[in-house]
Amino acid sequence: MRRIYLLSLIAMLSLCPAMTAVAQLPAGSVVDVWFSNPEQVRLVREQLDVWGLDRGKGSFVVYLPDGDTRLLEVAGLRWEVNPQRTRQILLNSQSTRGDSGIPGFACYRTVEETFADLSQLAADNPDLAEWIDIGDSWQLINNGAGFDVNVIVISNRNSAFPKSRLMIMAAMHAREYTTAELVTRFAEMLINQYGLDADITWLLDHNEIHIVPQVNPDGRDIAEQPPTRFKRKNDNELFCPQGGLEARGVDLNRNNVVLFGGSGSSGSSCNDTFRGPSGASEPETLNIQNYLDSIFPDARPGMSDDLTTPAPSDTPGMFISVHSFSELILFPWEGVSNNSGNHAGLRGLARKLAFFNGYTACQDCLGTAAGTTPDYAYGELGLAALTYELGTDFDQDCATFENQILPDNLQSLLFAAKSTRRPYQTPNGPEVTDISGVTMPINTGSPFTITAQASDLRRQINQPGDGEPAEAVHNVTAALYSIDLPPFAGGTTFAMMAADGSFDSMTEMLTAQVDTVGLNEGLHTLFITATDSSGQTGVPSAVFFTLINAEEFFIDGFEAQ
Repeated sequence: MRRIYLLSLIAMLSLCPAMTAVAQLPAGSVVDVWFSNPEQVRLVREQLDVWGLDRGKGSFVVYLPDGDTRLLEVAGLRWEVNPQRTRQILLNSQSTRGDSGIPGFACYRTVEETFADLSQLAADNPDLAEWIDIGDSWQLINNGAGFDVNVIVISNRNSAFPKSRLMIMAAMHAREYTTAELVTRFAEMLINQYGLDADITWLLDHNEIHIVPQVNPDGRDIAEQPPTRFKRKNDNELFCPQGGLEARGVDLNRNNVVLFGGSGSSGSSCNDTFRGPSGASEPETLNIQNYLDSIFPDARPGMSDDLTTPAPSDTPGMFISVHSFSELILFPWEGVSNNSGNHAGLRGLARKLAFFNGYTACQDCLGTAAGTTPDYAYGELGLAALTYELGTDFDQDCATFENQILPDNLQSLLFAAKSTRRPYQTPNGPEVTDISGVTMPINTGSPFTITAQASDLRRQINQPGDGEPAEAVHNVTAALYSIDLPPFAGGTTFAMMAADGSFDSMTEMLTAQVDTVGLNEGLHTLFITATDSSGQTGVPSAVFFTLINAEEFFIDGFEAQ
């Protein structure tokens, strides 16, 4: 009877969606709300559960667990019931657990499945990965019934090269299913493609990638059960115990010490943005802050509360916090509307990463949110720090995840890894793509021709309406290749030519004849970088080629060329 009643009410509301005179909706209703200024956003985020931005409608999605619309009406905000999202909540509440995956979402691994798969991945690939316990959850500390918080560190552990570091974390907010699965698949891709993909191979030879797939495993374990699907916070039983499993706890993304207690966080323990009693009061927050401090040098010593002094533009390292939803890439400051000292570099990085997934890159387009982890990573350490807001729903269907969110964001994260050495600089340089000319083995000592494309336009140049200037784009003016070592690691470089004879365009086809005299037989890596007229060099792109002795080897009956 309850299901029939709710579906009938949803159908009625869909026929008359603007019934703002209705002050009480069914529990679990979702509404679209239109804001006209940031202060309204701040007010609603501090009092209600704002899920994210619906870019197609230009509205914010707000969840009303008790169906109470009074705050929206008092604030004079226009709202409409979203019948599709409300209906999906009802249907998901009736899902049951299958053999694997989260009930109703077979493509998303549970906490236990994520930990089991990644720990096994590390055990099977000890030269490339390590599974490390970095701390305990609230429930494990207080009741012995929670989880360890783990990181998988991915790198060629036999490589002696200096290494830049990228740290990615996910599932800080328990209900955001897509986040943990994306970063788990990213870890699997990196390890499984090492030695097969030239870019991934050099990345792991010259970088460390640290992935925390489940920052909030207590909360996530609860959110995997249909009755408590929309739990956001950790599972600290001391705060809002009267609200039950879904309401109790602290919002870990408001609990960091930098800008703690400011706008966009709540002091009410039952609010979904409850910041906790003090900065880093929660063990899960401390796990991440301490780990960040342990692997990154401090590029802004003593400046965590300084809103304007920049980190040096050549600061290495990057931090990415993966959330959902809204199809956004955000950058500091998140807790205040002020521009940071590295605003232009962060904006350029965010716009470049948004090129791959089509998201909007912006600073505070969701309104301020004080106490976030990216603000800690940037404010405390000077790291280039970002928030990804994946997709369009917490209940993102598996087809959308597999066919759109996953492939687009794997490419975005891969470019982030390429940029980790100089994230404030190299994303603004030309990107090299479409390297070709080395599909067959090459006779030792013989030259071969390589071609590629370099473009300064492979980025989001601007975001109309955000009040920010467009990114500067320039002509490509030079390109270099090196063999077996990237230029930044001491590789000997050789000039490439513009295929049309002149470097005079923002996109250039490149060509070079590569001399193999003196190179040994076997597998080699060719790196290409390009530079624009501002003097900015982009990240390397790489391809494998193989040298053989043609007198000894034949392939499919044909002498190797």
